[in-house]
Amino acid sequence: MTGNQLETCLHCSAVIRPDQRICPSCGQAIVAPDEPPEAWIGRNLDGKYVIEEVLGVGGMGMVFSATRDLVGDKVALKVLYPRLLESPLQRALFRDEAIASARLSHPNVVTIFDTGFSESEGVAYIAMELLQGQTLKDLLREQAPMPPMDLIPLICQACDGLTAAHDARIIHRDLKPDNIFLEELSSGEFRVKLVDFGIAAMLDVDRSGERRQRLGTLRYMSPEQCRGHVVDARADIYALGVVLYEGLTRRRVTGKSVTAVINEIPAIPNMLLAPEQQLPTSLEDSVLRMLSKDPAGRPENAALVRDELKESLIKTPLVPRPIAPRTRRLTAPKADETFFSWKIAVGVSLLIGSIWGFLL
Repeated sequence: MTGNQLETCLHCSAVIRPDQRICPSCGQAIVAPDEPPEAWIGRNLDGKYVIEEVLGVGGMGMVFSATRDLVGDKVALKVLYPRLLESPLQRALFRDEAIASARLSHPNVVTIFDTGFSESEGVAYIAMELLQGQTLKDLLREQAPMPPMDLIPLICQACDGLTAAHDARIIHRDLKPDNIFLEELSSGEFRVKLVDFGIAAMLDVDRSGERRQRLGTLRYMSPEQCRGHVVDARADIYALGVVLYEGLTRRRVTGKSVTAVINEIPAIPNMLLAPEQQLPTSLEDSVLRMLSKDPAGRPENAALVRDELKESLIKTPLVPRPIAPRTRRLTAPKADETFFSWKIAVGVSLLIGSIWGFLL
């Protein structure tokens, strides 16, 4: 794998060519690392972590497998791009949010061991537990649209992780299938681990601290986040609703522009599914409430979302329902269509009369 293949847009995570300096998807300037990720292999970052392998590259940083120099165990090391933390304010936000995230302890949230800023390298980093498994993005790429009985237990685990974070006053702000990791257990089941908590919030200011920037992944951003407003836990609920909608239908919630996210009303899920894939009415309603354009129309917290989703599977049988027509004719038939129908009726009547006369 080469550095060219790994390059992505900071703002929307779209794949870009090495020669592009403006993202063709969102129109934002490209922020790229100063060096390819492979150049970091073998380095001892901050005198603590020996970098061994590239695990991935995203819009905000590179993730490596590393060994803790003193302890000897392996960790996942996320190195944020140097250009993202150029100002003292950004570094302070990174420190405060990283400390808060490190204090967050929950089975459905990745454990953070350490954070810091390497003056010699000029980069900020986060050391966290090294997980084995795949992302929800990988699973949905292969299996969506997924049956509710398979997908909802994973989403409910994500709700538990969000509840713990929101109770600790931490908003994810960039929740998407890439940041929902599925740790494979010995039983063959998955344990959900939410990753990258708070990084978008750390960076969501300019150098003066006077204007908020629109950071995150547009496809999963809430309308209020697209407008640059201050967001709360309901922005994460919207993002989780997008993930759930896509997992159940394999369709995007809205178009690919900011205007579409703010204004476009999602299609009713059962309008997109075959009869044998139809969703329970209560589940369909819950998904659409999560996707309300107005935060006040969404469930107040992730615990309520979890309870609604569980109840929708327990109380409502998964019986296929007929799909309503996507469009409906609102005008009368044209004159020539009426005349043609009349001719057919007369012809059929004459044919029946002739047969009856023959029989008599």
